[in-house]
Amino acid sequence: MRKLKNIGKFILGTMIFCILCSFGLKTKEHFVGKKYVEYWENNPNLYETVNQNENFSFDIFEKNALENDLILFGEFHGTKETIKIDFQFIKYLNEKVGMKTHIAEIDFSQAYFLNEYLKGGNDTIINYVLNSWIIKHGHNNKDYSDKWRKINELNKSKSDSSLYIQVLGIDKIQDVEVTRHHLLNLFDNLNVNQKIPTTEKELIEWAKEELNTIISNIDRNSTNQKWIDDVLFIQKNLVSFDSQSREEFMLNNFLDLYNSYNLKGQKIYGYFGGAHILQKEMSEKKDFANMIINSDLPLSKKTYSITTLYVDSYMSAPSEYLPPFIKDDSEHTKMSITCDNMALLYYYGINDLKNVTKEYSNTFFDINSSNSPYKNSLRLIDNIGLYSLLSGMKITDNEIVTTDYVQAIVLIRNSDWAEPINIAK
Repeated sequence: MRKLKNIGKFILGTMIFCILCSFGLKTKEHFVGKKYVEYWENNPNLYETVNQNENFSFDIFEKNALENDLILFGEFHGTKETIKIDFQFIKYLNEKVGMKTHIAEIDFSQAYFLNEYLKGGNDTIINYVLNSWIIKHGHNNKDYSDKWRKINELNKSKSDSSLYIQVLGIDKIQDVEVTRHHLLNLFDNLNVNQKIPTTEKELIEWAKEELNTIISNIDRNSTNQKWIDDVLFIQKNLVSFDSQSREEFMLNNFLDLYNSYNLKGQKIYGYFGGAHILQKEMSEKKDFANMIINSDLPLSKKTYSITTLYVDSYMSAPSEYLPPFIKDDSEHTKMSITCDNMALLYYYGINDLKNVTKEYSNTFFDINSSNSPYKNSLRLIDNIGLYSLLSGMKITDNEIVTTDYVQAIVLIRNSDWAEPINIAK
């Protein structure tokens, strides 16, 4: 009995401690956040709010769109509004600054097939690619699929084909069967009659030991050279498959494509998971954008990152990764995602943004103006909670500030999940 009483006292004491900590943090956040709320109230020209059935004008983004060559937009995967805003960025940048190169968190061969879809409109290609995507939130998903249909419609609306959007995949090889299919198409173009291994291990060994001989026997005329270059690009990725991190693949593939596609001075737009677009390290880990700004590329000083935060929203989560007591029986589970939960995920400063926005809205905040208080703090980047702990994304450099990581924030309130195809109406 005494043991039970002691356990009860411990649980009660823990609960009281957590309540006091939460109250203390909320109180501190309220007082610290006052100057940030006042900043936004005094500078309404630095943010744009729209209802979720409306599109951004991006008027406050225009100057940065013109001045920067690489625009990166980061998401929490699986939310409907983020995907809609992604296409709004694509359309705006295409029409305003002539952006026609879209880089994405897909591999070279997946991008090849999506470009084939954009050329011919064969709708089955979309699911073929997305269902091989490493981001399983996008498998059998209406919203992620509709993005590519919208890009196709945008391209078809252009009288000038030089403004057609193409996608470049810079990620590590994600599905060897898609890569093999791509190689088969290239060999067909090159009139090469060779068997290509079907398993990952065999394909990698074949790329290392046999592919050079096959390539050496191909006539390198002007027609064949582009296809040969694509084979060599795939070979390089296969040979390095086990020796580089994803971020290293993203950087090295981007460097190769940047040069081979003559992208210097052109506008490029990228859509990735949120970690990849951060321009400073988290947990001493260098992500793609951080590597870009520390490279010797001309656009290293012309890169602009936009991240997304959420309040009272939902995401489409892959059920296979969830514990039994949470997941649905279907491929995807509708999960809550909010950045104002102190137990699960809390971004310092999120309530400042809530105070100047309304429910069911999307808001673009330019946090990089000359007098921005985010140039002197880590609000909207620093976070706590269980999800934060599990992600391993912690700030390890105390000399940096929010605007070293990103230059704009999109706040999404009350987004629905990205809709799985099997429940689409």
